[in-house]
Amino acid sequence: MAVTDEQLITWMAHPDPRVRSASLELITSSYVSNPEIIPALFSAWDRWGPENAFPDFPLISHLPIQGDKVAECLARAESMSAGRKLTDRTCRCAGKLVEALSVCDASVFQSHLDAIEALKQSSKVFFRVPIVSMKERVAALHRSSSSLCLDFEDGQPTDIAIALEALLQRGEATPWIERGFHEWIDDQEPSSLAVAVLELASRHPIPGFEDPLLQLLQSDRTSIADQASIALVRCRSPRTLTLIADRFANMGRAGQLRSIDIIRRTRLERSSNLLHYLLPLGKEFAVQDSIRIAEVLLFDFDALEEWLEAFLLADDASLKRVVFALALAYPLALEKAASEWPRIRHLMQSRLGADADLLHPVA
Repeated sequence: MAVTDEQLITWMAHPDPRVRSASLELITSSYVSNPEIIPALFSAWDRWGPENAFPDFPLISHLPIQGDKVAECLARAESMSAGRKLTDRTCRCAGKLVEALSVCDASVFQSHLDAIEALKQSSKVFFRVPIVSMKERVAALHRSSSSLCLDFEDGQPTDIAIALEALLQRGEATPWIERGFHEWIDDQEPSSLAVAVLELASRHPIPGFEDPLLQLLQSDRTSIADQASIALVRCRSPRTLTLIADRFANMGRAGQLRSIDIIRRTRLERSSNLLHYLLPLGKEFAVQDSIRIAEVLLFDFDALEEWLEAFLLADDASLKRVVFALALAYPLALEKAASEWPRIRHLMQSRLGADADLLHPVA
């Protein structure tokens, strides 16, 4: 079993800042929507301060914010940005917090638009907060479904995207999503609806559409394949793993690498087993090495020997790129294989060299 959301959230309160940062990075890169993430984040900020709680916080890609936490998010962002330079890490954390809020469901922030707009005007750090778009998304929530559907006939691409999101929150978007995926036709310019559907899937989990998303994963256009990859991670669906297992051997190099990344980031129950199955199907060394690195980042200590093998055989350069996460081996070993920690540490030290200090826990 890969390292779980619950373990990562718990480790966001770990005394070692390297463990806290790695935990936050892994859980947010999986697009987890667990409501306990924000309380864990704020608790760590209150204990160690925004400067030291999560040293890499401004670099995270996703942060789920629930409606009952919006007011606190805004209050903290205002306090953290007041009188600080844009390059100040605490100020950057404030900017990232409100930026994350701006991409939440419109229903989450609709009653806070005035406060968000005032905050945006208070500091340049909030330059990425699209207040005009946020207002349009909120306005769409109060339009009739028939009015929203008219945008699919004569609206601009932005109008279509906003209407689609509003219908999704009402549970009425499925026919349009199905039509949008059908309009992705090889070697043709996609329709505005097709583009809007893929964008929607990359911003909101829409399980049930794993098949067309996996087809788009192999697009020659990087932007399309990247959005499809994010959408599949957001779904966190066992169906995705089944489809990858069936199609991996016939994928090109780029499709295989993206598939491995999806398996790593979703951290599902069968992820490690699937990587073992895919390893001999990798078309070249880069793919097989990516599989080993993915297995390392899954931290499946239920299959400790396989994990150690992947760690020891991974390419040096690849291992250095993920060294930030290896501090998680210590708290995980304490939970899963405490008696094995001396052996695990010895084998990891043999590979890490100068980076082996990661294995010396901070009290």
